[in-house]
Amino acid sequence: SSKRMTRIYLAGPFFSERQIDIIDSVEKALSKNETITEVYSPRLHQEGTHEPLTKLWAKDVYELDMEAIRQSDVIVAILDFDGKEVDPGTAYEIGVANMLNKPVVTVKLDCDIAVNIMLTESATAFFDNPEGLSTYDFKQCPSIEYTGKYR
Repeated sequence: SSKRMTRIYLAGPFFSERQIDIIDSVEKALSKNETITEVYSPRLHQEGTHEPLTKLWAKDVYELDMEAIRQSDVIVAILDFDGKEVDPGTAYEIGVANMLNKPVVTVKLDCDIAVNIMLTESATAFFDNPEGLSTYDFKQCPSIEYTGKYR
């Protein structure tokens, strides 16, 4: 088996209790995956050196997150967003990952909400629950078809 590092960038909103529950369950699933070396979850890296929600803080967090995407091998993106289609920040990060030719693996628990084709067609694999992430091969990133609704 390859000793190559596999670094994951975890994209997803964490602004409500439901969002935090989902991201927490995804972090737990990823922590069990033996094909992953490390996970960068932005919510755990937003202390920064500046006062939260100020311009300096925003610039700092943006630059840290963009650098973390550059350093990662695979992006895992949570599409759930409290009954809406997707968090705009997460959608942006998926686009950045695609432009850097990094595979994107998405998770979506609420399968009744349609997903924009830019997100479905650019992703490598889809999961409708976090558990699947604990055994997925992040070194090979096999394709898993999207089965939900399109928008």
